[in-house]
Amino acid sequence: MKVVAVGPEQTLEVREVDDPSPGEGQVLVDVAACGICGSDLHMLPSGVLPEGSVLGHELSGTLAGVGPGVEDWSEGDRVCVYPFAPVDELDIPLAMASGIGLGTNDGGYAERMVCDAAMLWRLPEDIELEHGALVEPLAVGLHGIDVSGAEPGQPVCVLGCGPIGAMTLVGLRGRGFEDIVVVEPNPGRRELAKRLGAPHVTGLEGVHEAVLGALGGRAPEAVIECAGHVSAPGLAVELVAPEGTIALVGMLEEPVPISQLNVMLKEAVLRGSFAYRPRDFDEAVTLLAGGRVPVGELVTSRHPLEDASECFAELRRPGTEELKVLLTP
Repeated sequence: MKVVAVGPEQTLEVREVDDPSPGEGQVLVDVAACGICGSDLHMLPSGVLPEGSVLGHELSGTLAGVGPGVEDWSEGDRVCVYPFAPVDELDIPLAMASGIGLGTNDGGYAERMVCDAAMLWRLPEDIELEHGALVEPLAVGLHGIDVSGAEPGQPVCVLGCGPIGAMTLVGLRGRGFEDIVVVEPNPGRRELAKRLGAPHVTGLEGVHEAVLGALGGRAPEAVIECAGHVSAPGLAVELVAPEGTIALVGMLEEPVPISQLNVMLKEAVLRGSFAYRPRDFDEAVTLLAGGRVPVGELVTSRHPLEDASECFAELRRPGTEELKVLLTP
């Protein structure tokens, strides 16, 4: 079968490998679609992935086989995959050890892949099979909302309308939020935010006045940072209301400048948001099945495995019009 593997010097290359076989408690998944995630773009050049690793953790497909001891699942079942052990508490060592597409266990940039049956989520017939690959990134956005503590009726600001910012916006709209302002410097993505239902969208010029004006003079009680830019956490502190909460969802490895004085004077709370919990997967499936996710706006292109390297290059390009790219084996 074909896989996209990490090659020499952190490249991507298509390889032919033997089909995997499910072991005790495992299943074999025929991959229908696997999304390219921002974390994949970060990990590939980092040097942490052994050569031969197979990335990909946003995936859906059908079961092609079940291993010994697997109950309640059968060949042909439509599924998406929770890409690490689905526990209700934060356990990063467990997530890294059990995770697929993280360098330890092969992921979904492949025609077929093996995972534990406990990682499966059933996809209703109301969800197109490829669209099941959106469950994972939508769950990231939903968990970021949970971490922010925001409730419908409160003013909320989303920083960035890239893939996760867009999913966060969709999650807010799906939960009934109306007082939302999205801050996004890219004009194309500002237009996307409007198409996704953002009531208010602004760029960075005059952003403080624009956010207050959009929310009727109120500062946002929650700011959900999805930009993954070094300036974004500091801007979030400037924008958030006194005693408000900032959820840090964007992925950054380098230190960021934040005004401790602003944090202190506002008694603001900064909380990190890591991945999701099983309830977020449940909600993401429900939103997709209910037709409350504008999939046509979120999925910007589909490509065969052979195009993976070119897709990575395009997604890294400043100003790209791509949002969520699916690899479809």
